[in-house]
Amino acid sequence: MSGGPWRLADADPMREPSPPAVAYAAPDGTLTLFNDYSDGVSRLFRGPPSGPARDPVELWNARRERRGPARLGPDEPVEGYGVFTFPYGPISMGVPESGRFDVRTYGERVLALVPVGGFKARGILDSLVGRSVPDAVLRVERLAGHLSAAHTSAFLGACESAAGRSIPETELWVRALAQELQRIYNHVHVIARIAEAASQNVGLAQTHALGEEVLRLTGSLFGHRWAFGALAAGSPLRRLERSDRERAAATLARLLEEFESLWALFLESRTFIDRIQGTGPIDRDAATRWGAVGPALRATGVPWDDRLRQPVAPYTDLYLELPKEVDGDALSRVVVRAEEVRASFLLLEQMLERWPHDPSVEHAPWPAVASGRGLSRVEAPSGDLVYDVTLEEGRVRRAAMRTPSQANWPLFALGLRGGVFTDFHFALESFGLSFAETDG
Repeated sequence: MSGGPWRLADADPMREPSPPAVAYAAPDGTLTLFNDYSDGVSRLFRGPPSGPARDPVELWNARRERRGPARLGPDEPVEGYGVFTFPYGPISMGVPESGRFDVRTYGERVLALVPVGGFKARGILDSLVGRSVPDAVLRVERLAGHLSAAHTSAFLGACESAAGRSIPETELWVRALAQELQRIYNHVHVIARIAEAASQNVGLAQTHALGEEVLRLTGSLFGHRWAFGALAAGSPLRRLERSDRERAAATLARLLEEFESLWALFLESRTFIDRIQGTGPIDRDAATRWGAVGPALRATGVPWDDRLRQPVAPYTDLYLELPKEVDGDALSRVVVRAEEVRASFLLLEQMLERWPHDPSVEHAPWPAVASGRGLSRVEAPSGDLVYDVTLEEGRVRRAAMRTPSQANWPLFALGLRGGVFTDFHFALESFGLSFAETDG
């Protein structure tokens, strides 16, 4: 990361996409993080962005100042004979969280769609102010339970950056272990949700059963199915002795075989494939212009993953395959997730075999943004997750974040344009979006 005088106005206006997509813009306007996917570089710049308005996170930064529903995607007027707005939600059988979708349509075809969140804004980030880091972690990990390992790891990394405090290597390995287990669970859960939308009840049950076994393994290693309370240094909940790791390795080998058999059946199902092939397409230009992250980005052929682009231990010393597709549709996003399940199983095998034993080995934190202010990013299951934390006398003075859901809601809205409403849930689930991450 580096600071400098570069501004959006300096970018070539004829370049497409131009300028590089904004990945994170601090609420106070003092910090902007750009992902320039063209050359695989992520840069940190001081000062507010200037030039063309291409900041996809501005909506969420502004929401810190208010409560209530907030529109989360491209909100462009679509008019014409017979066109009306169909409000889908805020509670529906197909969406497991409270959110609404304003669909502009004249019948079955979707002309435009705007996700609307904020129905259960909890003020979790605001509630961190004044708390010690260990106390704040208890709230951060509950912001989105199924993503707790990624959020906790990013928050702790930002706090360590702010404090200039080195991190024991063993702690980084513990965080990575929890994150890869949750990555498998979340990717498998996406496949299950799509199977449910396709009325494939047998595949749904088998996939949920596999996800349940991953949660049970997480519980056996971390004392909690979502690893709550286990990522704080020295947590008594951990069960990571050699015998525990050996049992985990044997369990993972069996689960990988089960996943391979199950995924092969999905690939043979025309019902499953037909419903997601060509659904919710996003091309490479739109993905980079709007700041897509995670499988949604890699499904368009852009090989960006924080574990490789901004690696920290143990990813600096492990083999990680980076799957990507090129069609940018729901099928491509699901295939990327399935391949990442395989990659995570391989990562976990390497971790459990090479587990560090010297607690004295430490790593430097991310460079501080300013005195007492740190930033950290991790590759969450659905993409790049950024935390920006300021500490004062060991307590949180300010906290902000940019989540994968915040980045990708506009991409879902764009991808469904021109589609039909029966494609809605297939497209939605393929992005792995969560209102909990935008209503924090």
